[in-house]
Amino acid sequence: MSKNKKILLVIEDQGLEKILTYLLKAWNYDVFACSDGNQALPTAAQRCPDLIVIDAHLTAADGLKLCKMLKHDFVTSYIPIIILIEKKQLRRNLLEIEQGVDDFLIKPPDPIDLEIRIALSLRSAAHQFHANALTKLPGNKSIEKLVKDHIENNKIFSFAYVDINNFKAFNDKYGYIAGDRVILQTAKILTSAVKKFGNSDDFVGHVGGDDFVYVTTPQREEIVAQECIGEFDRLIPLHYSAQDRQNGHIKAKDRTGRLTDISLMGLSIAIVNNRNFKIASIFQLIEVAFEIKNFLKKHRTSNYLVNRRVTDAGLHERKNLQEEYSLELRKHHPLLKSCKPIGQIMLETHLLNETQLNETLHYHWTTGQRLGEAAVSMGFVEEADVKRLIDHQPSFRHTKE
Repeated sequence: MSKNKKILLVIEDQGLEKILTYLLKAWNYDVFACSDGNQALPTAAQRCPDLIVIDAHLTAADGLKLCKMLKHDFVTSYIPIIILIEKKQLRRNLLEIEQGVDDFLIKPPDPIDLEIRIALSLRSAAHQFHANALTKLPGNKSIEKLVKDHIENNKIFSFAYVDINNFKAFNDKYGYIAGDRVILQTAKILTSAVKKFGNSDDFVGHVGGDDFVYVTTPQREEIVAQECIGEFDRLIPLHYSAQDRQNGHIKAKDRTGRLTDISLMGLSIAIVNNRNFKIASIFQLIEVAFEIKNFLKKHRTSNYLVNRRVTDAGLHERKNLQEEYSLELRKHHPLLKSCKPIGQIMLETHLLNETQLNETLHYHWTTGQRLGEAAVSMGFVEEADVKRLIDHQPSFRHTKE
């Protein structure tokens, strides 16, 4: 269980941190520590540990409040947390512990208890997130719970259903490993866009396969969609061969088994909000989102569409809204970003070969490091080479991979 598992220690007591680091390394875990509680959330979001051990007694940030913050952030909510707490504090803060902690140990922890609790927490987390083990984003149950809570509490929210156009054709031609890379890339694009342009309590979930969801507010729904589509259309062509990129399509069989030209993958984002009409249930919400999504997938390019109706007359009445959808689609067609992905530039300049690029991309998606930094970390390139490459690409200089 310990192979390649990363554990983040959030502990101020240097003596305790050294002892735990020694033990965990002896059990073959990769360990990194953070002594400042205020830096724990960004550190966890960037490094993606498999488990976090937090000391309840922190000076910079309350350990129990930090646990809640980690569980409320969709990027880190899946990570199991073990808190180290004094016995008298345990009784005083029992309710808080139940709301944000997966397990606890009395300080100082017994080494045998610690080893067993860590192994059990990792096993439980692996089982709980088996369906979305690739992206580690919250799955269907988390999505359903969040949406139901929003509806029951009369919150104004925007629900965006995201689907990758022509993913099956790509997956059939290039194989499931390449398909997994596209899924990882898409998850990275969505989470980055929501973090950059959304609200602090927004949400991203992975329905499964090439289907995702993000939940934000009506004020943020379009700018997030535009960022997602702009980055997707800029980065995804790199997953194709140079010839397919140049052609703008691949040769593949359609649903009837006939060989045809299939366009490069695009992103369809169907957005439904309850600003102007009441959403009665999650079933109604999904029905409207799927209707919009099916309309969007008829078009070759990436796009998004917002449900703007004041009332919902039901599925049969909605079938007559194709013209309205077409008008909305034309108004909201996003502009494609013109700058090349740095990965493509490194490949074209022979700074990396395809194998090295694929390994670097995977490291980039799973650790949160920028692609250039990831290539340096893996020892494929020198930092000076990346800096020189970026300095000669002014259009890329201010974009984030």
